[in-house]
Amino acid sequence: MIHRSSPTGSVPPDPVGIAVAEFVGDLLSLATIKLRYRPIGWEPTAEEATPSGPEPIASESRTILDGWITTLIVDFEDRIPSSVAMVQSELGQTLQSLPAAALVAADQFQTINRTTSKTLSPALERALRDTVVVEFLAQHPIWQDSGCDPRTLIAETLEYLIELSGTRVEAQHLTHGVVLTDALQDDPRITVRYPSGLRDAKRSPLLFDGQRSVLVVDQAGRARTELQRHRLEQLLPNAPLSHEAARFVDSGSLVALATQQMGGIGFFLRSDRSIWTFVDGRPLVIRRSERWKAFPIWLTQGLQEAVGAGSSVDLVVQAALIVSTLDKGAIFGIMGSLDGLESAVAAKDRYDLRNESDPTAMNAETRLHHLIDAAEPDPETLARLGTLDGATLVDCNGSLLAYGAILTTTDSQHEGARTAAAKTLSLLALAVLKVSQDGEITVFRNGRVIATLL
Repeated sequence: MIHRSSPTGSVPPDPVGIAVAEFVGDLLSLATIKLRYRPIGWEPTAEEATPSGPEPIASESRTILDGWITTLIVDFEDRIPSSVAMVQSELGQTLQSLPAAALVAADQFQTINRTTSKTLSPALERALRDTVVVEFLAQHPIWQDSGCDPRTLIAETLEYLIELSGTRVEAQHLTHGVVLTDALQDDPRITVRYPSGLRDAKRSPLLFDGQRSVLVVDQAGRARTELQRHRLEQLLPNAPLSHEAARFVDSGSLVALATQQMGGIGFFLRSDRSIWTFVDGRPLVIRRSERWKAFPIWLTQGLQEAVGAGSSVDLVVQAALIVSTLDKGAIFGIMGSLDGLESAVAAKDRYDLRNESDPTAMNAETRLHHLIDAAEPDPETLARLGTLDGATLVDCNGSLLAYGAILTTTDSQHEGARTAAAKTLSLLALAVLKVSQDGEITVFRNGRVIATLL
């Protein structure tokens, strides 16, 4: 929901401003977005000039509409703990630049849409969203000392990746990894512009697939060399790909490592056609099905503060992120107590009760519990179990309670079965994470959605 206000009591028509504010709200789950319009020359009263509450997380003002100063405000208010909001200091100064990036993009599109007060066309909205992201990445602090304007390079890189996302080779979607960095200071022997110099080379995305090799491009837009997964020491002598990172190589961990060690911004086109951007080794924003989302780096801490659970939160979040890369669905629940679990989950699905069954009368499903190694589950194990039909449940300490649990739900006529099951489970659990087959992660508490991620 976008809140629009003006000290005059009436707000001007502003379809571009509304579209850009809605996009920022979609980009940042749980954020409250406000648009404030002040007539140029308007002098606020002393009462109006006095802040009525805490400072917002980020805001920016710019003259976009004739006669008006537009202020875009991003805040989380009471939707997540304030300490979690400032974890976005890892999303950090990036948040500070987001309103400015959004208003710069809005200013560019205001001229295009000046002839009408109606909503933007779908094509214009898509272009506006991509432009906001280009400005967003271009204003990131990593470019402050570069002495160059990265907008054209970032825009052309995104355009190339979007183009590749619709390309198939031998019935397979392409992947591609590239890092834009100033780490290489020497002059290249030959100049190969990226991406224009590689567009006609059909092998280039196959060679630099982002999983075995990442293309390194300098900030002048010149393709320089490759970073190979099995020969990292050539460019990154002190940065081996850890076992933890290797688990996510299909999701861009090699690109992430490159940005962590070499700086700059990394882009990875995954086989599911989503585009992931990385800064300082962390995902920043993700494009999936023409929609952009900021990566929920605050999710683990936010759930820990909200539900008070211990090690299970990180375990479940990591498992959900793994499943989101697999084009599969899952339901993960964190249980605060076992009250009500007996009536909701069949005994045959209860891993924690596996030793309470009579071995001579044990059914087939219970026998399986004794064959799997899940006494101390790790994220991969939990993700593997989570992709089975049904819900996967852990207690606050991360011990596995059940997997493949078919839940009795209320009427699911108006929503999918997985959504209905997650909603019902959240009435018993401290928190529930539902992963959709398209990779979207939804967090439920007390029967309602509190966040939709990725």
